[in-house]
Amino acid sequence: MKLDDFVAFFVAKIINRGGDIMNQVEFFNSIAEKWDSTTRVDEKRINKLLSQISIKNGESILDIGTGTGVLIPFYKHLNRDGELTGVDISQGMLNMAKRKFGQLNNVNFKLLDVEKDSIKKKYDKVVLYSMFPHLNNKTETIKKLVNENLKENGKLLIAHSDSREFLNNLHSNADESVSEDRLIEVNKQKEIFESVNLNVTKAYEDDEIYYIVIENI
Repeated sequence: MKLDDFVAFFVAKIINRGGDIMNQVEFFNSIAEKWDSTTRVDEKRINKLLSQISIKNGESILDIGTGTGVLIPFYKHLNRDGELTGVDISQGMLNMAKRKFGQLNNVNFKLLDVEKDSIKKKYDKVVLYSMFPHLNNKTETIKKLVNENLKENGKLLIAHSDSREFLNNLHSNADESVSEDRLIEVNKQKEIFESVNLNVTKAYEDDEIYYIVIENI
């Protein structure tokens, strides 16, 4: 099961049982120890997704919803000397990430809710991998990240290593409370972002991946 599969399936189950954000946190804390052994990382797809924002050595990266640090090895391969900051709502997930990558130079992790908490720093790149559908206030949150946390000419990437149809089907048995926890057609999402004056430079989907790139100009 790939990372997107795992996240979408279990978050749908949690919310379908009437769970709130605290229940999600508790769930991810409880599953953190087993996360890496349960999920499969598609390196080819992830590399293709990250190539859309041209990460360069020495750049600063904010990894939102970092989980157990799945993308950290990919970032370090592209950006050996840059500062990497991973944030997540689950302390259990962050503990795993710290266990695996805490010894690396220029890598740090923070416990926070990106929708509620402020991040007092600007980055060259901001990445949301496998978590965008689970934001409660998608457009507002993305605009806040661009305006407050993205450097001038910086790029924000929304990325999934599975198709929109596949991910949305995993939510099909959930109740109406998760209707917002779905991806919409990529060009429609692009139009929504553009309607609030965000500069979308790339928007693409096929039967393997889904991504949107926003640049702060």
